[in-house]
Amino acid sequence: MIKSIYIILIFLLIIPNTSHAESIDYYDFECVGVLRMKDSSTVANWEINFINASRATLSIYYDKKKRSADLRISIQKNKDFYGNGKWSAQTGQGGRFIRLKYLDTSKKLFLGGANAQFRAEGECKKNKKELKITDIASSIKLITERILIIKEHSKYSLNHPNDIDNIIRHLKHTCHAIDPILVKERPMPAGEIGLNQMLKDIEKNNDLVKNIKIVSSNSIDKCKKYLYSWENSEELLEIANYINLQFDNLYKDLKKN
Repeated sequence: MIKSIYIILIFLLIIPNTSHAESIDYYDFECVGVLRMKDSSTVANWEINFINASRATLSIYYDKKKRSADLRISIQKNKDFYGNGKWSAQTGQGGRFIRLKYLDTSKKLFLGGANAQFRAEGECKKNKKELKITDIASSIKLITERILIIKEHSKYSLNHPNDIDNIIRHLKHTCHAIDPILVKERPMPAGEIGLNQMLKDIEKNNDLVKNIKIVSSNSIDKCKKYLYSWENSEELLEIANYINLQFDNLYKDLKKN
């Protein structure tokens, strides 16, 4: 008889506070669940540690083994949580890609990937805490990560200029990362606190921050005008090219500073 398996899963789920940038709400998640591999079940323990609001690391321990993965995080308005990444080494069960899904209403977490032979699910209890941000440098770090997402997805739009579906998909990801209300579809790779909100929460402006605000405002205007009302792919490519060029330069400036 297989004994009940208890799995403790700790999440550090970071959600930026929309009212003020001096604090960030986040949660510890304690979960009970089962890890399944092929036709067997085993005891396992997960730890997820957030690097920031959009990136995290996963470690899973089972049968005296350890697997690790880097994750890109997407936190939804309803507090659902999505994570995508890949294992640092090939698993014995196949593919390297991994997906996480947390549903806040049921407090359930699902772990899986392209290969259904390695999967887990559990129920979670979350405990709210608060992380203090004491200076502009902490906010700039979050902004830098968001700008990286924007420049990468705008680049993906340009990679296949003859594929209109690819252009639209990645341009929506791009515009959503700047201002989530610009895009209807969900889920999106970035969380629901857009770059525009992060910038509003910074009270002290330097020249670089002012420049980011100008570029973001111009990009929002372009997304509003063309994202759902374009007439040909060239219009969308022009938006993607503008955003990619501007945010690539901003990212380089941020890394220098």
